[in-house]
Amino acid sequence: MGVRIARLETYVLEARLDKPIQFGIGPFGAFTATLVEITTDDGLTGIGECIARKAPRVTDTVLRDLLWPVIEGRDPQDVGGLWDEMFRQLRGWGHYRGFVQEAMSGVDQALWDILAQKQGLPLYKALAGAGRSSVPVYASSVYIADLKHMAKEAEEQIAKGHRALKMKIGRSADLGGRRMDIESVRVVREAIGPDIELGADVNGAYDAATTIRVCREIERYDLAFIEEPVYSDDIDGYEMIRRSQSIPLAGGESEFGLFGFRELLRRRAIDIVQPDVARVGGFTAGMRLGALVHAHNVRYAPHTGFSCGVAQLASSHLAGAVNGLWRLEWMFIDNPLAEIWTEPLPQPKDGVLQLPSRPGMGMTLDKKKIARYRLI
Repeated sequence: MGVRIARLETYVLEARLDKPIQFGIGPFGAFTATLVEITTDDGLTGIGECIARKAPRVTDTVLRDLLWPVIEGRDPQDVGGLWDEMFRQLRGWGHYRGFVQEAMSGVDQALWDILAQKQGLPLYKALAGAGRSSVPVYASSVYIADLKHMAKEAEEQIAKGHRALKMKIGRSADLGGRRMDIESVRVVREAIGPDIELGADVNGAYDAATTIRVCREIERYDLAFIEEPVYSDDIDGYEMIRRSQSIPLAGGESEFGLFGFRELLRRRAIDIVQPDVARVGGFTAGMRLGALVHAHNVRYAPHTGFSCGVAQLASSHLAGAVNGLWRLEWMFIDNPLAEIWTEPLPQPKDGVLQLPSRPGMGMTLDKKKIARYRLI
């Protein structure tokens, strides 16, 4: 009969911050995540993470009540077919985004972790893609703060050897609005010098007209990209922005799955595609998207953001495998949920991250650390 999927364990996590982080869509006061452990009847356990920006218990319910009945007792080798079956559960009722897709992402990561362990390969190798053992990164992010603080933080990251950096803009009116955004880009560029790649992330805080006005002011600072200037569903806005100014347009962390990206790419609305492995549908969807990125001759830059350490590690494996890689987002912010391993996460050196060489994800969860943040 062969190996079968036998057991599911989930961990709903939350780590509250003493001081909220400020960015374009408002203050962010807690890191949350839902982790997935899937074990086969021969004792192999794979791990994955579902993005759970709000209400992580909802994701846990989706995992247990909707997706587990699909995969229980099945052959983990059929990971692509299982992805399709999970996706079909609610697609006919219009629910092909949101919590369902995020929950699928964690399951898919865990299944690929099992397959890679079974083959004795690091996960990026098991994906049978580009096979990079190291990936270039960009340091993320210099968050909205007073200008001296932003300049100092940017300088510190460059001093650590980073060759690319992302900053946040998208201030509300009471924080100075677009004029202060423009000034902050100038200050950061002057702090890091002309040779560093610099991107600016708006997190959907602008409308298209405001974006164009801001871009025309900051074009002189030679930006590598401007990210998510408008809401992810405003594809008309993306098209208008891309055709009205010269800064490459990036987006995708808020997009769910291949169908949303298909439309963005068909309409030539973005230049840099930024899917999150914990939202887009795991490695299966991430690799399928890589084929679309290659076909449309754009660039791939996996997102990590406020993810737990599992998605950060999974994103690095995805970056090692996909076609058209530009850089992997590397979060340098203090995130209590990042270091939940029995050893520290690998750190980049001179802007390059070496991937784990052990089978599967290549690292082991520390259950005592997880217990500190576990809600259920």
